[in-house]
Amino acid sequence: MNVLVLSGGRSAEREISLLSAKWVSSELKAAGHTVTDVIIRQDGAWAPAGSSDIVVFEAGSVPWRLLHGGNTISFDVVFPVLHGSYGEDGTVQGLCATAGWPCAGVPVMGSSVAMEKHTFKKLASHASIPVVPWVFLDESKNSSLESLKEEIARLGFPLFVKPSRLGSSVGVGKANTAEELAAAIKVAAEYDSMILIEKAVDSPREIEVSVVGNGFQIFSSVPGEVLPGREWYDYTAKYQCDDSELAIPASLSASQAENIRIMAESAFRLLGGRGFARVDFLMNSEGVWLNEVNTIPGFTSISMFPKLWEATGMRSGELLSFILDEALSRAEYGLGLE
Repeated sequence: MNVLVLSGGRSAEREISLLSAKWVSSELKAAGHTVTDVIIRQDGAWAPAGSSDIVVFEAGSVPWRLLHGGNTISFDVVFPVLHGSYGEDGTVQGLCATAGWPCAGVPVMGSSVAMEKHTFKKLASHASIPVVPWVFLDESKNSSLESLKEEIARLGFPLFVKPSRLGSSVGVGKANTAEELAAAIKVAAEYDSMILIEKAVDSPREIEVSVVGNGFQIFSSVPGEVLPGREWYDYTAKYQCDDSELAIPASLSASQAENIRIMAESAFRLLGGRGFARVDFLMNSEGVWLNEVNTIPGFTSISMFPKLWEATGMRSGELLSFILDEALSRAEYGLGLE
């Protein structure tokens, strides 16, 4: 199969995207696929890896053609490995649907909803999936910290502050006081005008589950646990700390593991149940809460998503082939163009 792997992009998670794409491309080639690596530059232009010449879209008919140096780039499916804004949020997925290109992963609506944490938390809560209590600050609508004073008081400190439409712990901060909260909001606002303020779970365990689906069936991996080498799993703990570890499978009872897998599949079903994702939970002696769903999780050599599937018995080549086949089946039945 000819696969166009898209990476880079304009978001603050660009560097992680480039690392993830290297793993995806390598594993696709090892599985016998033909790969064309295309990097989206920070200015938004597309260029094949190793080339400074951008590609050109020819949109005369569907499917659109992708041209480089006057020659058509041939591919069967697009595999976006784009974390964060302008890639994981439904924008590239919508481009592919418009262009008539099969696209691996969660389709447009599911990608968009999952990326906006505030909206997805409301959706999950409505579906009776437990989520951590939160308040929402939208600076673009003149919402202010003062206007949320009573709601924040009900949550109580400590609190976590997050850009609502970003991942990889970029822009995330912990606040133990009102002064720290104001400072954390200022940092988060550098990345997004929409900000989530969440109640910190006491002594949490971070449990993650990988899922894939074809719209009819959803399959989940064994749960794994993140053991951060710092106070919490921030960007440094994820990518720069040798003391951070992954426990696969997580030390859970059979009933705990089953319950978390059911919750992960239910959360993924809210997004349409197609493509792939990593579903993250927080857990302590008082309960389990859905944290977020990553529709394009990390694919680096240390990432949980592929490691969980390997522990479940699905090797990377089989996993990637499932993802590609699912994307092509959507195009075959017309579902990718809805």
